[in-house]
Amino acid sequence: IPTATSFRTLAVDTLDAKRKALNGALSERGMKVSFTHLIAWAIVEAAKDWRAMARSFEERDGKPNVIDHGAVNLGIAVDIEKKDGSRSLMVPCIRAADQADFKAFHTDYEDLIRKTRENSLTADDFQGTNITLTNPGGLGTVASVPRLMSGQGTIIATGSIAYPPEWAHAAPERLKAVGVSKVMTMTSTYDHRIIQGAESGSFLRRIDQLLSGGDNFYEGVAAAFGID
Repeated sequence: IPTATSFRTLAVDTLDAKRKALNGALSERGMKVSFTHLIAWAIVEAAKDWRAMARSFEERDGKPNVIDHGAVNLGIAVDIEKKDGSRSLMVPCIRAADQADFKAFHTDYEDLIRKTRENSLTADDFQGTNITLTNPGGLGTVASVPRLMSGQGTIIATGSIAYPPEWAHAAPERLKAVGVSKVMTMTSTYDHRIIQGAESGSFLRRIDQLLSGGDNFYEGVAAAFGID
């Protein structure tokens, strides 16, 4: 697939603070939300505004076609370490993620992760993905340009959450005094036959706006759980 990739570095201080606040309210229910839950939901919400990112390319009768799936079907890349130490990557799909609220999305997400860990996924769990989220940042990778699979429009990769390198060894008091935030680099690798750079860049900008608290993003997450 002829692809191109957009990069964007996001400040994550708001994301971090809101996640902690949500988890404080959810702890009595034995629930929690992760960075990846919230990032995945921001991708779904941003894709509502940038539908082009969830389209795919297909040849029919030798002619190129743009396929509009009518929904955001989000694949979640899950790294599995086997008993012998080898690793594999599974990418189950949350279908029609844009037609749910965050609580339902969270439930579907956790169910897929559980099934992945228990090796109980079925063929249906892999069908229909048009956008994928992968998180190599969990291993400390700063940025990644992953492969885009056939039938998908976009794959988003998130890098590690850390202070900029020049501040990595600064004292916490110094970081607080000058207002330095942890950052995360996000990439959007897309099928360049049907998606343009301006669309990909705008998509990442919209994700950044949401994770920074725009358009009551976190209030919507809280409301889905019945939290003030």
